[in-house]
Amino acid sequence: MLTLNSLTMRDFGPYKGEQTISFSRDRGVYIAYGPNGRGKTTLHNAFRYALYGEILRRNRVEQASELANSESRKERGYGSFATVLEFTSDALNYRLTRNYDDRKNPQESILLERDGSVLPQDVTDKVMNQLAPRSVSQFFLFDGELLRKYEALLDNDSPEGQDLEKEIERVLGIPLVSQAREHVSEYRRSAARRLAEIAKTEDETKRLGAALTTAEDYKASYQRSAQEIVKELEAAQARFDELEELLRSHQQSEGLLDKLDSLRQGLKRTEDGQVLARQALNELSPDLWKLLISARAKKHVDHLTTQIEKYETDLGNAQALDRDLKHLDLHSDCPVCHRGTDPHLREQLIAELQDGLGGLNSEDLHVNLEISRRSKQKWSSFSSIDRRLVTDRDKALRDLQLEQHEILEEMAEIEAKLSNIGEDKIRQLKSERDQRRIQLYRDNERHQDLNKKVAEQDASIQLIIRNIRSHASKTDPSVILKEQVAAELLKLFDESITAYRAKLRNKVEQRASEVFIDLAAEPDYRGLAITEGYGLQILGPDNEVVTGRSAGYEHLVALSLIAALQDSAAVRGPVIMDSPFGRLDSDHTAHVVAALPKMARQVVLLAFEGEFDRQEAVDALGANLISEYSLERISVRHTEIAKQGSQVNV
Repeated sequence: MLTLNSLTMRDFGPYKGEQTISFSRDRGVYIAYGPNGRGKTTLHNAFRYALYGEILRRNRVEQASELANSESRKERGYGSFATVLEFTSDALNYRLTRNYDDRKNPQESILLERDGSVLPQDVTDKVMNQLAPRSVSQFFLFDGELLRKYEALLDNDSPEGQDLEKEIERVLGIPLVSQAREHVSEYRRSAARRLAEIAKTEDETKRLGAALTTAEDYKASYQRSAQEIVKELEAAQARFDELEELLRSHQQSEGLLDKLDSLRQGLKRTEDGQVLARQALNELSPDLWKLLISARAKKHVDHLTTQIEKYETDLGNAQALDRDLKHLDLHSDCPVCHRGTDPHLREQLIAELQDGLGGLNSEDLHVNLEISRRSKQKWSSFSSIDRRLVTDRDKALRDLQLEQHEILEEMAEIEAKLSNIGEDKIRQLKSERDQRRIQLYRDNERHQDLNKKVAEQDASIQLIIRNIRSHASKTDPSVILKEQVAAELLKLFDESITAYRAKLRNKVEQRASEVFIDLAAEPDYRGLAITEGYGLQILGPDNEVVTGRSAGYEHLVALSLIAALQDSAAVRGPVIMDSPFGRLDSDHTAHVVAALPKMARQVVLLAFEGEFDRQEAVDALGANLISEYSLERISVRHTEIAKQGSQVNV
């Protein structure tokens, strides 16, 4: 673990002369307050330059020559500056000095001392890459703007998210295990090549030996291509990140970019909504033509219903009359009361029944009734579609299309404004950024395709080796044993890496949830759930994923992730933050300040004056607040770092 002891600057930016910030303890919070223009970002860059020799600005990448204090340059006639970072790691004391001098060639130099002994240049680079790899700097040295990129982790298909996932795994130490696996893989390849050579000497396995050699050559070729793409991806991602930072950090375009991001989320929502709305409307589409005749069909159904009722009544009457007539033909009693009747009354009843039956024919009525019923069933299918349901679904789709159109218009307006800000420069940066994004996506697809081909060749190799084992008679058993042992070790490494990755994810999720609960002002949130790509999702009261979280909560989730990585990382160090509260309200800001000791063993916070209530911060941090500094103006080109309670001589 890297622990800061002190940072000394000489004529670095506005920090004229020699100025030092001391870190008296290996655990605690250090806060430096200063208004705009007093050098907070420069102080942040002093740590970055001391560690990595690079300087990042809000609207451009700054050259080292621009960091020399202008007053000192004018007094001496040349520009020079230096940073000296003293730190401890694994009980060893280091002193890292970087110098810049206009008069020298090269103008920049680096010197690393370990326990008082100067290390050679090649050793210096190797040691610093082990103690503070540049690839993990964003997890320990960041500002509020950089936190936004962590949102990409929730998009598994984005190049940014995939690259960030790799960087997180690098912090967690997974590549170290993967490197060990690669050594075993090389050992297995060597054994397989030897096995192929031996197999070629036997008639029964000669073709298998040649096939094994070919498969190994193909696999090696695919792996080399994949490694080359990885290098290209790393370089392209570094440039993409730089372009994103330049565009996002442009002061005039910052708010517009935020709005544009929000609109893009809205656009995605309307596009997804239209897909669902079309599906719902398409479910009705086979019957939509029925709407053309539905009104007429309904009237006809009503007519048929009345007609059916009449037929049913007439049929019932006809059947009753017919039944009574048949009774009178066969019997002398009354068909109703079954009392005897005289012949005259019986003839009178028969006449009345025949007159009542009139033109009613039961068979004809039955046929007409069945025809009417079938006709009603047919016409009912034409009138059954709910016009309101179709109208509602069509309206839902049209509303989403209208909303999409409005969003696209607003996006076009903002993009036009962004194109005008900084004019050709911003336009050039945006164009390059977009091209880089497309290239990153394509390169990632190529890399995945090559990995798939490597896996296919590996499967072929294993099949060929099994065939050689079963057919070879003169093969050296030790060669087969070596290949078998290496193959089993590879399988063990793959299983171990999967288990190790799952264990680390669980650890990150647990720690991030603990920190998030402390940071969030919403008591119903239960914690965070980690995705396969190390994205973190907020869990609600019933452990359901909370969607549509605000920009402020994105901020809190990113801070929680950084704290969790600090706790789980193979490479650990201090967290140095430059104004990380940009999208947080006062309550959440206070929560973050109070939780700073949980972010890392050492936390350096660079803050605006009034960004949070200082006295509340002092009370909340208690003994964890080790030192406070203020950035005091001496002149427009001269800032002094004053420890709170000390006097600055002007």
